[in-house]
Amino acid sequence: MRILQLCHKPPRPAKDGGCLAIDAITTGMINSGARVKVLTASTRKHPLDLEALEQGYIDDTDIEGIDLETGLDIRDAYIALLNGDSYNISRFYSHQYAMVLRKVLSRARFDVVHLESLYTTPYIETIRMHAPTALISLRSHNHEYQIWEQRYKATRNPFHRLALRHLTKTLERYEKGVMNEVDTIVAISSGEGEGYRNWGFQGPIHVAGFGISPDAEWPNAVVRGQAERKGPLKLFHLGAMDWGPNKEGVEWFIQSVWPDIRRAHPAAEFHLAGRGLPRNAWSDTEGIVNHGEVEDAAAFGRQFDLLVVPLLRGAGIRIKIVEALSRGIPVASTSTGLHGLELRDADCVVQAEPEAFGGAIIDLLHHPERLPLLAEAGREAARVSFDRDTIGADLLEFYKGHVRY
Repeated sequence: MRILQLCHKPPRPAKDGGCLAIDAITTGMINSGARVKVLTASTRKHPLDLEALEQGYIDDTDIEGIDLETGLDIRDAYIALLNGDSYNISRFYSHQYAMVLRKVLSRARFDVVHLESLYTTPYIETIRMHAPTALISLRSHNHEYQIWEQRYKATRNPFHRLALRHLTKTLERYEKGVMNEVDTIVAISSGEGEGYRNWGFQGPIHVAGFGISPDAEWPNAVVRGQAERKGPLKLFHLGAMDWGPNKEGVEWFIQSVWPDIRRAHPAAEFHLAGRGLPRNAWSDTEGIVNHGEVEDAAAFGRQFDLLVVPLLRGAGIRIKIVEALSRGIPVASTSTGLHGLELRDADCVVQAEPEAFGGAIIDLLHHPERLPLLAEAGREAARVSFDRDTIGADLLEFYKGHVRY
């Protein structure tokens, strides 16, 4: 099966969870026998760096990048406003990208054109024109307009709130309308898929969650027992602090939950790291250690006893949780943080609503013997639920049932 994967940012080098999610699908399909070509936008925030890629990956994907300027353009934003279009979407349309896409479609026949995220859907018309028999499938990482809706509702500046509300409404209208233009939807969770059904999508929907490589993580996962744990119990959070929900959640945890944990466990430590984290943030708060941005997230996480995910809002799935589980790192998360993961074993994480989150962590720290049990359960849950190659194989079977030969 020949698949053309259109991306709004390069899968590699992985700069965020979205890149990892794209790459997992690419690699999973290739490992299951598909011939995949990757055509991606290359932006200032997410440039395609071919020199940083392994030659094997380049050969397997025939990856090709097109420079795309997605920064704010007042003129384009004003035109979109006048036309009632979604500026969020129009930023990702490029005549150059469309021209390269036409050339790619003219050189080879593809069974499936796999669209990574809503931001590649502006090219559907080009695909229909130059590959009329190809199955067009939308890979939905989340319901995009809901993310923007959360942003505008959380904004206090009235001017910003008005602008974000307009962007949200136009994006919602576009997102619900574009369902009529794709043949299938590949949702990242059953909840996301159900959302498309509720919007009226009548076509086939397949759920393909985030996948990881068992060879890279599970055999090397180290579960620390009590005998190996020295000194105080160490909690940590690793996440991009330039993403609003992460920043909001960490601030809430430090202000509203951490004082109670410290009173119950005065020696406990909370270690912070991530992109966009100011080095002096919370440096004067008792028990908190700020590491700024770290080079090796995996090595950083293995130093600690418990990953804390204090999300209060947000869409999509938390890839950091999946990675932590696969590495044998115990996790405590709000229910929002676990959204979309669909863990079959609910006992592999400590989960609580915000008002009970502190109590759940305090109780866990009272019984540290539970930590290795959580770690083992989490590692098994990752093996069962997030195998990249199994997810890729299942997706190919879904496509085989719907392609037009």
